[in-house]
Amino acid sequence: MEKSKPLLTLLFAGTIAFACAGGTKGQSEADRARQLLLKTLQRNFSQNVIAIITQRSPENHGTYQRIQVQISKEGKMRQTVVAPLSVQGVETIDDGNQIATYLPDEKFMFVQESPRLLPDDTMSRVNLAIRNYGLKIGGTSIIAGKSASILVATPRAKDMEVRRYHIDERTGFLLQLETVDSSGTPKVAFKAEQVTYPSRISASTFVIDLASRTGTKIVFRRRFPVDATVKGTPEIGFEPVMLEGLPNGFEIQDAQINDSGSYRSVAIRITDGLVKGTVYQYSLATAKKMKAMPGTTIGDGSGLRFVVAADVPESVRKRILNAFLDAAKKSDSDLPMVGLLGPVELSQICPAFTRTEALALEIWQSTNNSLIPLHE
Repeated sequence: MEKSKPLLTLLFAGTIAFACAGGTKGQSEADRARQLLLKTLQRNFSQNVIAIITQRSPENHGTYQRIQVQISKEGKMRQTVVAPLSVQGVETIDDGNQIATYLPDEKFMFVQESPRLLPDDTMSRVNLAIRNYGLKIGGTSIIAGKSASILVATPRAKDMEVRRYHIDERTGFLLQLETVDSSGTPKVAFKAEQVTYPSRISASTFVIDLASRTGTKIVFRRRFPVDATVKGTPEIGFEPVMLEGLPNGFEIQDAQINDSGSYRSVAIRITDGLVKGTVYQYSLATAKKMKAMPGTTIGDGSGLRFVVAADVPESVRKRILNAFLDAAKKSDSDLPMVGLLGPVELSQICPAFTRTEALALEIWQSTNNSLIPLHE
């Protein structure tokens, strides 16, 4: 993926064309690392990309998914799960205007606006990453036959893991992501098995064909301005909780609202510049029993259920969850912490009430947050 993408999206990544030999002369290591990150996060691609990716499943018990990724120079993207059989055929397509995730076995599709419609936040993400991580170039590697520079990100916040991004020096495609815990043990979260850079990809690859999805339940999510302050939201039946600051250096990137029947919910996308996550909120009055899934932390308070989904240690998810629970309590006392939420980037599937939605959340969390870890 040329631009940053990557599953997630994650992902899983951008035009990471690390500077050529002559371009690095006179640069400090920190400058080189920042330049590499900037090129990784840029929205535009220099080439088309087709790749087969293996990525760690949310359970993180040695189970991996295989995913085909196709990305055009314009930034359009298609991800198709190849294995395991239980999720084979799950697809996510971003046509530049909408992004849709389709679960064939469940006949369920979730549609929302493409993140490419949002203002370009590349520089703000770079600055946030620099604030939260020490960046350096940690050598080179060969992944899927491609030469890569290794960007090492050492967290300043407690409990976060060291992250090592192996980036194709010529194209900027993210070839491998490793995380290193406090014991010093590296774990591969994401790795390219095969990568090609074709001269063209058929335009039909990135078409979202809603009309052909006979018998499919299609749920739409729409965006609201994040800084809205209207009290109460009739569309979803509750008042979302918003925060200006989050633990471990995370910040709110955008938010979306789903007002369709029993699916009413809010999804708040958060990032620390490198890691992405989503905080889901919905009313306990309409929520059904939900079992915690791998990579998520759940808590209830002030009539709301909160689900934090992110590829970070459990202790970090708990801090983020507690920040929202505390804010919900304060909002009960009329403090200005809650407002009508607004829409922004590709968040994940809505909070799960049924088996269909539970699967959707897990798939989206895995293929978006992990597959393309640096993009959007």
